[in-house]
Amino acid sequence: MNYYHRNVFDDTTLEFPRIGFWLVHVLGGMFLVLIGMRMAVRRAPIPLIAYRLFKMLR
Repeated sequence: MNYYHRNVFDDTTLEFPRIGFWLVHVLGGMFLVLIGMRMAVRRAPIPLIAYRLFKMLR
């Protein structure tokens, strides 16, 4: 009577870390890239960097 429903994430690298773990690491990486871009573009303001980033992605 014990029915085991196999989870998609079982036995994968995504099994233990859930969404919070990945959000922290992805957002942290993005933050570091933006800070590096800001330092590289002669201390340009954050809105200008965001504009250039979105323009590049489009």
